[in-house]
Amino acid sequence: MSSKPTINDVAARAGVSKATVSKYLNVALGYSVAPKTRKKIEAAIRELDFHPNPIARSLTSGSSMTIGLVIADIKNPFFPDLVASVQEVVEAGGYNLILGSSGRDTGREIEIIRSMVQRRVDGLVLASVQGGSRDLEFVEELGLPTVLASRDLPELIWDTVVIDNLQGAEIAVKHLRDLGHTRIGYVGSNPTVKPFLDRLHGFEAATADLPESVTVTVGSMMEDGRLGTHELLARTPRPTALHFANDVMALGGLVACAELALSVPWDVSIIGHDNITAGSLPGIGLTTVDSAAAWVGARAAELLLQRIRGELVEGESPQLVMRPAKLILRSSTAPPPESRNGGQVPAR
Repeated sequence: MSSKPTINDVAARAGVSKATVSKYLNVALGYSVAPKTRKKIEAAIRELDFHPNPIARSLTSGSSMTIGLVIADIKNPFFPDLVASVQEVVEAGGYNLILGSSGRDTGREIEIIRSMVQRRVDGLVLASVQGGSRDLEFVEELGLPTVLASRDLPELIWDTVVIDNLQGAEIAVKHLRDLGHTRIGYVGSNPTVKPFLDRLHGFEAATADLPESVTVTVGSMMEDGRLGTHELLARTPRPTALHFANDVMALGGLVACAELALSVPWDVSIIGHDNITAGSLPGIGLTTVDSAAAWVGARAAELLLQRIRGELVEGESPQLVMRPAKLILRSSTAPPPESRNGGQVPAR
């Protein structure tokens, strides 16, 4: 055969209709064919050395073989591991990935999702949700397979993969209390983002019996963490330990302590949340709560492909996959100054 074989050639060789071959080729959409027929088609494909055209498949099947991923901020070092793991899973499944960054703006997030829908993505992974489910009702109405990654909503309307953020804040505070801290501050972020709200609630629950615990709500970037740290450390008595809603903010806290000529951890202990790579670098050594970004991304992508392929029963209740939080101990936390040497900071 001189020309490239076509789907018609495969159908003729297998002795089935073109529609049946099309169903076989688009099994990712949930189509299926009888085992005996499948074997005939597979034999014809091998004999003809047939390779389906993905663009043609998109036009005939309604599938673009593309997944959309929306993250909150491409500048936040939390997201690269999540993006990489989503990409690895979807590409292994034969799909391409389109990435969008909302810049932590709900309106922008909606615009990106609408654009992806217009490009006929087969499903969405959302690691960006800034508001409530009402902002995304149009996605729910479309019935497009959607999974939330490292984001959740008060109501479970889609498959959701997160760590236990409430527990994460609690184990961070427990670590500080075990070291002897009683004046603990929390630098929180946007409470309309449920993971941040859960972390705040976890902190409040774990410090409810500590009258000198304090909180401040700022943004979620390094400069926000710096400013929040200055605000809390200006209080009298000064907190001896600070917990941050994310690691990027905690890096800002380290900057603020340097500006105030305070030593970490000897004057102030600092603990973050997310376990970004920068926190493990020499000279930083940030104690933190692991948000398992790579695991969350991979599990979310796996769930999405299962939904697209029909491997999960249609109409089945959405799944909440929650991983326990884990504390990562490094060098930015220590007992409070007053518990050492009569309150004197040791010479460095």
